[in-house]
Amino acid sequence: MHDLKDRLASVIDMLRLRKIDQLLLFGNGHHMIDLDNPVAHMTGYRSVGPAALRIDADGGCCLLTSADEEVAVQDLRISVQLSSNLCRDLPSFVQPAAGAMVGFGSLPRVLAQTISRLSKLPRIDDDYRHATAIKTDSELAAARRATEIAEDGYLYLLDIAKPGMRECDLAIEINHYMRSKGANDSFLMLNCGPFQDAVMPSSERPIAAGDLLLCELSPSVDGQFTQICRTVSIGPARSVVEEKYPLLVSAMFNGIHQVKSGTRIGDVCLAIDDHLSAQGYAKFSRPPFIRRRGHGLGCGSTAPGDVSVDNDTLLKSGMLFMVHPNQFLPETGYMMCGEPVVCTSVGFFVLSSQSAVLAQTRI
Repeated sequence: MHDLKDRLASVIDMLRLRKIDQLLLFGNGHHMIDLDNPVAHMTGYRSVGPAALRIDADGGCCLLTSADEEVAVQDLRISVQLSSNLCRDLPSFVQPAAGAMVGFGSLPRVLAQTISRLSKLPRIDDDYRHATAIKTDSELAAARRATEIAEDGYLYLLDIAKPGMRECDLAIEINHYMRSKGANDSFLMLNCGPFQDAVMPSSERPIAAGDLLLCELSPSVDGQFTQICRTVSIGPARSVVEEKYPLLVSAMFNGIHQVKSGTRIGDVCLAIDDHLSAQGYAKFSRPPFIRRRGHGLGCGSTAPGDVSVDNDTLLKSGMLFMVHPNQFLPETGYMMCGEPVVCTSVGFFVLSSQSAVLAQTRI
């Protein structure tokens, strides 16, 4: 079992080891797939606006948030201080004993200026992320359910995507469908075209026969995001697309099979890059064509960070992240595949029940 009490214990151990009396954590109220929110990560509470959490090395915790919100935090013995004016109350909430902070850079400028005296306090975001990188059992359960919703949304997409339908209208339909299935939020990238440079936000462009539809479906359940990446041919796929798409899938699994506790996450990226380079695509397996092969999944924490060659983070059992070798190929344009992966002590498991294949819609 791993829960928020274990996460708090890890933070307190880190504070004591570093001889830090008090840690201040800030959240700006943004709950996004690719951004950390330390307050939500430590409490399970997702504020509408900025909030702060104070953790003492002796285990005491206090949350400062807007008086306009209903506050529900998990049982961590957290005291709650409601404020009708955070700019007024935040300076007094920050006690003199404070020794370090996390998330300060995410605060709105007007709030950061009210506590500018903290500017010399050490920012230990990296140490904090390392101490709290493992997902709780409830977060993993939420990710599993969110993945089921993403897969349901993808099947619905295959059923309704038709030539003449605008990209933006299809995106709205898919988002609405995933929310009807229980997603509390959704980040969706979806665009179409015969030959594309990248996945993009949806536009008013009508879908056409012969297009490749690119999509990232990223719903969240209870604030925990997941993601699947897929490529769909609108009508019969071109032979070159059918030939090349399995290369991306095999590269993805070449990376996934590197995942286990103790592996450097940069080596997951290298395994994907090397697989594609061996097939003659070395030029397209580095910037400006590609920067990363996946990422962590927020909104509490995006640990272990990007699946990129320069990320030296060592994987731990219980980490959750995306592996997606989304790739531009000169013969096909940009194509996508990607699955959410959980690291274990002996390897990995993939949350999606169906791995990416090149789908073709009827027209």
